[in-house]
Amino acid sequence: MNPVLEEIIARRETTLLPDGTYLFRDQLNIKGVVTTAVVTCKGWLLEMYRLRAGELYFLSGQKEIRPNGNRFAVFYPPYTLVRPRFVNAKGNLLGLAGTAPLPAGIGTVPFVFESSGPFEARSVSEILAAGGNRQAIDANPRASALSIKARKLIVEGYASEPSIGRIAARLGVSNEHLSRQFRRDYGMSPREYLHQLRLADVPLELARGEAITEISHDSGYGELSRFYKQFRKSTGTSPGLCREIVTPKAG
Repeated sequence: MNPVLEEIIARRETTLLPDGTYLFRDQLNIKGVVTTAVVTCKGWLLEMYRLRAGELYFLSGQKEIRPNGNRFAVFYPPYTLVRPRFVNAKGNLLGLAGTAPLPAGIGTVPFVFESSGPFEARSVSEILAAGGNRQAIDANPRASALSIKARKLIVEGYASEPSIGRIAARLGVSNEHLSRQFRRDYGMSPREYLHQLRLADVPLELARGEAITEISHDSGYGELSRFYKQFRKSTGTSPGLCREIVTPKAG
């Protein structure tokens, strides 16, 4: 769960489906304006909202992408970066997260779309196929060529201790210049993106009962202590406490 939202989104129910897909139900009660980032790694995420008050929209470059109505869904394919903004949002959220193969033709671009219930009775494939009026919500579809190349290199090497300095040198710029441009395009530094990418799948892996040592290794952290330190820095909690929060349980 994103640390910015952890205290204002209450997780009410969690279930692990037979194919390993993780289902969760949250209650939103967000006061004021909260802007955050959703980064996916190997896994995908589907969120279905029913807002009773307020709004949720997405920052995409210089645009604000707004869903139609108060019942809508958001799909984040693997390796995407999205910047949602909540404004006094109250309502319910049903989510599905997994690594199971996706339907052909989904593509790699995250999008918000119209979707009506009952959500619970349909598979991910059915929900995506039935959804209409898709709007792309990339964090910045017009990012600079430099940031796009850097992000691609980070994704390709996130599990093998990539050096942002070496990536900058490979791209023929200074580390400082790359960091400034990347932040301008995506709202975070390359190093921040690297750590968010590495940790993106951790809650799902914890929910599935995988060992923390194996999760640390798969996330690209050679030392368990570094994994714990970065996890706490990024989420404000420990892997053990996160496991308690995400472990499947009836609502």
